[in-house]
Amino acid sequence: MNKIVVVGSSNIDMMAKVSHLPSCGETVCNAVFTHAVGGKGMNQAIAAARLGGDVTFVTALGNDHYADMLSNMLHKEGIVTDYVIYDNENPTGTALIYVSNSGDNCIAVASGANSKLQPELVHTFEKAIRQADIVLMQAEIPYSTIRSTALLAHDLGKKVILNLAPVCQVDSELLAAVDVLVVNEIEGAAVAGIPYSGDNLDEIIERLQLTGIRNIVVTAGSAGAYLLTPFTRIHVPSFKVNAVDTIAAGDTFCGALAVVFEGDYITEENMRYANAASAIAVTRPGATTSIPDAGEVAQFIASQTTVTSISNEKIEQNVKKTVAS
Repeated sequence: MNKIVVVGSSNIDMMAKVSHLPSCGETVCNAVFTHAVGGKGMNQAIAAARLGGDVTFVTALGNDHYADMLSNMLHKEGIVTDYVIYDNENPTGTALIYVSNSGDNCIAVASGANSKLQPELVHTFEKAIRQADIVLMQAEIPYSTIRSTALLAHDLGKKVILNLAPVCQVDSELLAAVDVLVVNEIEGAAVAGIPYSGDNLDEIIERLQLTGIRNIVVTAGSAGAYLLTPFTRIHVPSFKVNAVDTIAAGDTFCGALAVVFEGDYITEENMRYANAASAIAVTRPGATTSIPDAGEVAQFIASQTTVTSISNEKIEQNVKKTVAS
């Protein structure tokens, strides 16, 4: 079991289910409102814990009712909270989310207490990093903290997984400390230094391979995901499911990847596992409510393997019939 330290954000998700995402200046009526715990750090910590990781979460919360909700959730999931920071000056972070009937979403985040997680506090959770196998981060906390944490973890010989979401400018020293970079097409284009046109994924991938990062994972929604190393490029197809919404799908993917990652390189099997966990997540509404546990993922993969075996058997039978005739 990997010992994973997640350093990242915690938010309360304020979510409105709408018929379609509003255009600039448009008001969409008849929305259905819900709220729940979330934040990319929180989601990834919960995903890793449910999938079998030994998880410690480093985050910052306000001193308010929402902080109590988040803390209770972490304890329920068996996540170590010894390094959670409480901020008396700022409220707990909030994410304002629109989700359309088709499952698409757009999100605005008010960082709140997440901005309290500054680099001068990194020494307060150094012990947790020393005891970890993997440090998993996202970009909803200050960049300087991401950088300081990654460099410390790298110096201590720990594996660093960075999900660069939301996208931000990164320097070469940080990238050199990262073992696995996880991005979507838009984030990948930013790292590659080219604009995203919607149909230039091949060019983005070619540019990313030139960065020298040991493992780069590019998630592409229903098109699956790509695993890039300096010398390989593997496409791992997505599983076919009926999507309800895509909130926390990427976070579930990252948490799953942290649980199964061993050695120096991500494997195709690791990618398939993360894809499976993410596929389950998109069939359920919400963020943490959509994240599966290890048993569910194992059962899902087994069911997909069975379907594939039956399909292959039918193909073989058809081939034999054709040859016989």
